[in-house]
Amino acid sequence: MTTQLIELEGIASWAKVFETNRDMNADFHGEGGAYTVDVQLEKEELDKLTKSGSRLKPKLGDDGVSIRFKRKHIHPGGIEELGGPPKVVGPEKETIDGLIGNGSRVKVYVSVYDTKLGKGTRLEGMQVVDLVEYESEGDEGGGVKLPF
Repeated sequence: MTTQLIELEGIASWAKVFETNRDMNADFHGEGGAYTVDVQLEKEELDKLTKSGSRLKPKLGDDGVSIRFKRKHIHPGGIEELGGPPKVVGPEKETIDGLIGNGSRVKVYVSVYDTKLGKGTRLEGMQVVDLVEYESEGDEGGGVKLPF
């Protein structure tokens, strides 16, 4: 089984890469949820991912092309080192654990590996190159405020 590590740089959105904020949708991600981040990629970066054979499909949005990278909290095969949170570091490779705001410039490190269905892709780590502070939308969780 051939595995390659790819470094991609782009703009992050919806970074849920810590144990405290992982996506807990078990129906979609399986038991324990998953760590996810959407990354807007320039053409050259998207080309690197495509050439690796990754089957991830880009999503076209108002701001350009983005890819959602993820890592399951519990690996389906039970391999401990392939689950759990990705390593997240700051510009000087220091460990960080604060929330990462939309618009932060990041480098994501992903493994592209062989599976029975083709190439799989897994988020391994992320370096925050330029942090945009996370701003909460208040106690309503980002939803609309009801008049009662």
